[in-house]
Amino acid sequence: MDDDPPLGASVFTTLRWDGSRVAWLDRHILRLRRHAECLEIEWPTDFDQRLASTTLDGDGNLCQISLNRDGEIRLTLRRTEYPHSPLTAISQVAPRFNQRVQGTKHDDWSAYQIARKNAKDSGADIALLVHNGIIVDGDRCTPILLDIDGIAYAPEPDGGGVDSVTLEVLSPAIEASGIPFRRARLTEKLLGRAREIIVVGTGVGVAWLNQIDGQPIGTNSSGPLYTTCALAFESKLRDSWTDLEARN
Repeated sequence: MDDDPPLGASVFTTLRWDGSRVAWLDRHILRLRRHAECLEIEWPTDFDQRLASTTLDGDGNLCQISLNRDGEIRLTLRRTEYPHSPLTAISQVAPRFNQRVQGTKHDDWSAYQIARKNAKDSGADIALLVHNGIIVDGDRCTPILLDIDGIAYAPEPDGGGVDSVTLEVLSPAIEASGIPFRRARLTEKLLGRAREIIVVGTGVGVAWLNQIDGQPIGTNSSGPLYTTCALAFESKLRDSWTDLEARN
């Protein structure tokens, strides 16, 4: 339609919300700014002050911060719920955009929303997004695979998925636990070597999968990767909270 916004008209990030504070705000703002630069959206010089004075809309446990080309900042609350681990997943075709837009959290998010709906309609918990036979992202999360050699793999950053704040927080903890962490192409062959697969994200936190497209994955139990990341997530979350108004 002619009145639809052009692709890349806005950029957003989603944070945990506890009723007055958000988690890992500085990391999310850095990513928001990186993505704004990719989309050539001008960054307001008084961003912090305007963010602190912006009114919250909605209700929920997640807070979405968005910035559009007119410099407007919006704060929108929404609620998400995940069942307890283990989760089941289906594979869906990953959305593709032009090089400037690919990998950013932008206004045209319908493909992710459709993938999420398809997962729910099929009785699964999440959708894993696949391009050319390779898992590049999740609909609301980032997958991490622990193979039988004890190495953890997350999707390559140039595969087209969104860079994950939660993965950024957890990857040092994975290495510190003695599990080597690498970026790789999550191919069908690598999936077949999986000891366990977990997903991480703002809403899901850390969860483990036991099924993809009806096929069992890994050992059908949680393992060292899940244990390491779940403990690290809860520990680091406790120290991550920031009052939005305190940034003014």
